[in-house]
Amino acid sequence: MTSELKHLMRLRHYFSPMAWVLAALLFINRLSAMVKLFMALYLRQELGLAIETVGWLLAGYGAGLLVGSMLGGWLSDHVRTARLTAALFFVSVWVLMLLGLVTQVPLLAGLLLLSGVLDGAIRTLHQRLIMEYCEVAQRSRAQALSRVARNLGMATAGVAGGVLAQADFRWVFFASAAMTLLALLWFVRTTWRRPVLVLEDQSADGASVPFRDKPFLWLLAATAVLGIAFDTVYSTLGNYLRDYYHLSTEAIGWQFGLNALLVIALQIPLSHSVERWGSRWQMLVGSLLLACGLGMLPFGSGLVFVCLSTLIWTLGEALFMPPLNVLAMQFAQSGKSGQYFGLFFMSWSASALLSPVLSGQLYGQFGGHSVWLMSSVLVLFSIPLTWQATRSA
Repeated sequence: MTSELKHLMRLRHYFSPMAWVLAALLFINRLSAMVKLFMALYLRQELGLAIETVGWLLAGYGAGLLVGSMLGGWLSDHVRTARLTAALFFVSVWVLMLLGLVTQVPLLAGLLLLSGVLDGAIRTLHQRLIMEYCEVAQRSRAQALSRVARNLGMATAGVAGGVLAQADFRWVFFASAAMTLLALLWFVRTTWRRPVLVLEDQSADGASVPFRDKPFLWLLAATAVLGIAFDTVYSTLGNYLRDYYHLSTEAIGWQFGLNALLVIALQIPLSHSVERWGSRWQMLVGSLLLACGLGMLPFGSGLVFVCLSTLIWTLGEALFMPPLNVLAMQFAQSGKSGQYFGLFFMSWSASALLSPVLSGQLYGQFGGHSVWLMSSVLVLFSIPLTWQATRSA
């Protein structure tokens, strides 16, 4: 085990140069995720909106993710991925700035919808970039590195966002816009003129059709159910910890940061140590841990208990998320990657549409505890769907 960890520490040769470039891009872009982490608190605490209204507004963002995921996949089959990615980053800068200035609910709803479209498309295009600029043998490692970069960005965003929100919530939006602009400049500098290494033969007669690929459809179902349960962390956890655990805004930011830091520290060695399990068992064990970590929240109190919950569901996340993305990439290799990735991220993004509405209604009608009990049940329900999706894995 020690020798394996020493091997993993030689990261310069373990990952390809382009994997580092794309991971750096994702890290910078994820710094702008502080808007997503604190949007629910901003809408309720700063603008004074009802919890049900907050749920509907966040559902608008989720609807945008749903559309953007499929739209980005479809466009990437017709437009050069690098040009499309740069254009989306440019528009995102202005949308983030407007979100910090607009206070009218109808305008906020429209901006959140557009922001979701942009984020959903960018998320899909990042997977396409990995396929186009990384060799086949390096793609799974690039996925792991990107996941660490994503969570490193989220950890920084959680802590920085908490500090900025304490001073003025609008600084969260302006800082996010600045980070998105920096991501655009980095992307143009490193990737804009770089030739594509791997080109797909999209005219092949044997290319798979996503809607006829039964294992892939099972994967979409499992992804949607898991996503609905997991997205409550972003849509509801902040308000729940304030209302039931009486944590400050800064403490809530550190809680999000703890989740991301755990993933950064554990993801690569954990994924390496469970490779022999296969995709099925990694996802099943991860789902059980996620259900336990979220489902225990109504039964405790205090910061230590919250940290224990975060530790458990973060281990679950670290186990099920990488094989979920790798499976999607494997399916995408059998056909048009844009369609496969679009449908996969559309399925995951459905959670951002449905989860805020469901959790908001449950929170308002039955109290915050019911949200986490529902999430735990949904995760358990996803297990038979995962079993079907991974029968050949």
